[in-house]
Amino acid sequence: MAASQTDDFLRMLSTEHVEISKRVTDLRQFWSEVNELGDGPKYEEMGARIRELRDHLAEHFDLEEQGGYLAGAIQRAPQLAEQAEQLKQQHLQILDILDDYSSRLQACGESYQCWRDVLVDIEQFLDLLHEHESTEAAIIVETLDADNHS
Repeated sequence: MAASQTDDFLRMLSTEHVEISKRVTDLRQFWSEVNELGDGPKYEEMGARIRELRDHLAEHFDLEEQGGYLAGAIQRAPQLAEQAEQLKQQHLQILDILDDYSSRLQACGESYQCWRDVLVDIEQFLDLLHEHESTEAAIIVETLDADNHS
């Protein structure tokens, strides 16, 4: 991939990370509003929102892995290859976790305790996702910065 194409691709991934952050914020806001209004639990809607996030992440991960996971970044900064590989290994795990939450919400029935349990787990997961995306973003920024300083 040519340098300008790589830069464009990395910038596009950076924009995509902003979109994922927005979707996570929206998910948290929905969950918070349901709890604050005492209008819940809303298993079906929350499950649908989790599936939407999962589908978006699947597309995002496919995009990242085109031509090799962060291949342009690794070509420019080979010292990041091991870190990038660790992140790539998390992609399937992240999607599987979201599938599990969606299934758990469907199985909750009328149990409010189930709603709370899934909330706790999703909050922990969203922190993991934030860490994952932040680390990817740092690789992108480091790569672009390295090019600007060479």
